[in-house]
Amino acid sequence: MAKFVGASDKVFLRDLSDRRKKVKQLLWGDWLNVVEETADGWAKVKWGATHYWLPRGQVQDERPLEVVFLDVGQGDGCMLVTPEAPPAERVVLIDAGQGDNLFRFIKWRFGKLKKDFKFHASVITHPDSDHYLGFRPIFDQVRFWFSKVYHNGVGERGGADRFGPSDATGRYLTDLVETDAKARALYAGATSHGSMPYPKLLNRALTSGRVGSVEMLSTAHGEKHGGRTWMPGFSPASNPELTIEVLGPVVEPDAQGRARLRWFGGAPGGADKDPGKTKNGHSVLLRLRYREFSLLFGGDLNLPAEDRLLRYYGGLTDAQPRADGVAVARTRLRSDVMKTCHHGSSDVTDEFLQAVDPFAFVVSSGDQESHVHPRPDLLGRLGRHGRGDAPLILCTEILRSTREKEDATLVSTLRSLDAKIEDPATPTAERATSRAERAKIQDTLGRRNVEVYGAINLRTDGARLALSFLMEEPRVGIGGPKRWHTYWFEHDPQQGFIPRKKAPLD
Repeated sequence: MAKFVGASDKVFLRDLSDRRKKVKQLLWGDWLNVVEETADGWAKVKWGATHYWLPRGQVQDERPLEVVFLDVGQGDGCMLVTPEAPPAERVVLIDAGQGDNLFRFIKWRFGKLKKDFKFHASVITHPDSDHYLGFRPIFDQVRFWFSKVYHNGVGERGGADRFGPSDATGRYLTDLVETDAKARALYAGATSHGSMPYPKLLNRALTSGRVGSVEMLSTAHGEKHGGRTWMPGFSPASNPELTIEVLGPVVEPDAQGRARLRWFGGAPGGADKDPGKTKNGHSVLLRLRYREFSLLFGGDLNLPAEDRLLRYYGGLTDAQPRADGVAVARTRLRSDVMKTCHHGSSDVTDEFLQAVDPFAFVVSSGDQESHVHPRPDLLGRLGRHGRGDAPLILCTEILRSTREKEDATLVSTLRSLDAKIEDPATPTAERATSRAERAKIQDTLGRRNVEVYGAINLRTDGARLALSFLMEEPRVGIGGPKRWHTYWFEHDPQQGFIPRKKAPLD
């Protein structure tokens, strides 16, 4: 029967022949295949191909919400899993980095299933390669299906008009890719888009036969309820306990009601057009709420975008100081955890941080890049403007136990095996041996995304919250072989989420 690990960081699989021997540490909410429950309070579980014991008191029926901020190097890659038990769970991928880390991770997690796996949705927050290129192997995987692919509507394409035409004033993008029909008209026959990778990626999705539809997600595109916009299937009408509100991009209709997005520039107000700032600033901005817990996915917002959002949600004119809108904007933006904007870039506003007011930040950044992410001054600002005396700052790059390049030998071997398998001249027996060897390496690489790279694992039931990451080396002691380090929080009606001093099962 399906059960889940209880809310403690001291849950260990026990040796089948000696229940006192702790073998492997588990995380709250890990799925358990319970095959037997004994009268003296033990549960026998099957983990992989092996059976272990667990104290029955460390097993629970309810599954927590799970969010994994995967270390994808330079870029963003995130997996959201709703709290329903399999197969009713919904899995949403929010960005996928630039390489194949996310692909290897989800293949390790879902690829072993005996049937195809259908994701609820993928969200491409904006057309920057360190957010979308990682979807290429995912869309190519014949066993992965998607009900929806969402994007921010900025239809990057080849030619002189990279994002299509602007309005007569030159201040707004008007040729937005709002519907699946528009996406197919623009991208499905993509021989006219040259070598640009974004059109090629959407062409892969649209022509795969495994994607339901490709649609824009914004304040004007989604499921409407209560005067606000929600990711379809996640409005209060669909499930009042678990919602995902769409806070950006902010659409500004023209006089005829046609959707527009304003050009952003190097200064607030978008005085100078800047393609990079415009597509980043119009990232899909999502605010998840599960019972008492909230989480903001910040995309690659920048200073002019945050200025615009503060004025929009704070009810300010362009002439008023940003600080005047913080209190009002906080009623829409305030969140317990924030996926920090733009990998720790310092191109942010203090007022936006104050409006979000999180007690924990997640920074997704990578080695071997020229952006200096996360910026040291930005980390200081996060600590200064975060909620409480000691805001938590978790960074995939800082928490990484080893650098990606240390996998270079395995990756090189994998490519050689791929070439051998695809070569018609390779003998059948050798091809079979190569396939088996390739499967082992793929499994190893997949596990390293969780067990070596700096993945940050968030789990919550809406009243309790655990933020976990793997330590560089397991710590062996009286309590057992501890591999995960976890920060625990619990919700207080007066104070919100506060650090939990002692887990109930500790």
